[in-house]
Amino acid sequence: MIYDELKAKGLVEEVAQDFHQATHLMSMAQKDLKTAQALVGTDREWAYTIAAHAILRAAGALTLAEGLRPKGREQGRTLLHLAGLLMGEDRSLVNDLDQIRKKGQRFLERADRPISLYEVESTLRVAEKFLGVVAKRVYSKDPQRNLL
Repeated sequence: MIYDELKAKGLVEEVAQDFHQATHLMSMAQKDLKTAQALVGTDREWAYTIAAHAILRAAGALTLAEGLRPKGREQGRTLLHLAGLLMGEDRSLVNDLDQIRKKGQRFLERADRPISLYEVESTLRVAEKFLGVVAKRVYSKDPQRNLL
């Protein structure tokens, strides 16, 4: 399976699929994205950081819907790597998402570097695209949604 190598390294474990939590995380990610978009004009750094968090929440929703959970020290990195593998995305997208995660985390820890308007807008486009693809996958896997 896709996660065999990560599982062998002790970075991923199988859990029961949790569509309720996955759907909740997905709605929170979408709310975060809207908040980030609203903040662009007033606080670029926070807009960027919130968009990075939206990406992580969406990746978490995807892995929960698949019945997987990251473990270990660098769970954010593992989460994005696993999400990329599950979606069949190329390595460059996973690297881009990880760079966004790192920069957002750096702002939370140090806030020592400004984030340009170009970076924020680019990150918002990536986040919007990523959330759209993940939402379709998460919602399509939920057996309760298919009954509606």
